[in-house]
Parts: sequence; C-alpha cells; structure tokens
Amino acid sequence: MTESEQSTKADILRFLKTKGAVDAKALAAACGLTTMAVRRHLLELRAAALIQVKTERRPKGRPTTLHSLTELGDAEFPRDYEGLTCDLLSSLRALDGEAKISQVFRHRRKEMAARCMPRMKSKSLEQRLREVAAILTECGYMAEVSKMGRGSFLLTEHNCALPRVAKRFPATCEEELCLIRDLVGANVTRVRHLLAGDRQCSYLIQREARGTDAPAKRSWPPG
Repeated sequence: MTESEQSTKADILRFLKTKGAVDAKALAAACGLTTMAVRRHLLELRAAALIQVKTERRPKGRPTTLHSLTELGDAEFPRDYEGLTCDLLSSLRALDGEAKISQVFRHRRKEMAARCMPRMKSKSLEQRLREVAAILTECGYMAEVSKMGRGSFLLTEHNCALPRVAKRFPATCEEELCLIRDLVGANVTRVRHLLAGDRQCSYLIQREARGTDAPAKRSWPPG
C-alpha cells in the first residue's frame, strides 16, 4: 500500500469518526476523490473489518448504503488507557499505601490464572508454554517460545503492553512472572528485563527436577 493510499484510508476513517454513518458520495466529496475511487478504499476497509455498512430506506428514491466505523475501526484512534491506569493506581497508593497496589496486581494475576488454566489442561510442558505465549500475545506482548535444550525453553516477549505501568509499579512485572509459573507448572527464571535496559523480557523455563512431563500423572492443571 502506498503512502497516498494509507493517507486516503486514514482520511476516510477520520471522516466517519467525526460525521458518523455516511454514504460513498459524501465520503468522495470530503476526500476529493471520485465515488468509484472511494468505493475501492471502502471495500478494503470493510475487508479489514474497520468499517461496516447498512442500508437505509428513504421516503423517496433508492435505498442508501451508509458506511460507519466498527469497534475495531474506532480503536484505530488514540486512547490513553495506560495513562488512566497509572493515575488510578497512583491515587490508590496515595489512599491505601503500597501494599494495596501489590494486593491489586496479585488479585488480577489469580483471576487471570483461573481464566487461563483450562487452556493448560492435558498438555505437555512445551504445549503449555506455547499456549502461554499465545495468551501473552493476545494481551499485546508478542511472545514466542524457543527450545534451549532438553527440558529447557526460553519464553521471550518482544513487546511490553504496559511499559508506563510497569515502570511506575514493579508489582506488574513480579505478578507476570508468577502468572507464568502458575500456568506452566515449572521452574521459571527471568533472564532479561526491559526495565533493566534489555531489548526484551525473557524467561528461562526448566522442567522441575523431580517431575516428568506427563500432565496426567501430575494432575495438571492443579485443582
């Protein structure tokens, strides 16, 4: 996609954001394009699930096709969820102290573990690790697993989904480490850390010395 095409698509999304549902003719006039040209961009935006269409019947004339943003399209516009999170946690710390922050992140970790544990059921260590990487990727961490040797793996996060939160509230990272331990049921050691100046966060996972990689025998997951 050329820079001009990207700019046109951004203009279309911006127009829909400010004006709501409109037809192709109105979009073409706003973007300085022909109706045929704008329809091509609309088809591509619809294929990307950024816009949706609906038919509106009018008292006179043919029904009109209106285009509007989907939830995914609306998410293209800036949000400051992380800033809000930092502000709320700062207020909580001021009201109830540092211990309350640790309690909040611990509670969040336990809830996440409870939700994700069924995805670990009846899986080997490597399978659990790859499932954990998928879960972390769903949360924005761009995680992947690589084998390091017999019974050892490296779980690497190429992106931090909450860098500002992690920097101000170290409990974020500590509970992430605990969550990975909870889910994989093995020895987990952080070996690289973004907050320490590394390019990624990485975790060395090693099979427990006393155990085997047989989920059924170890009653995995617990509980």
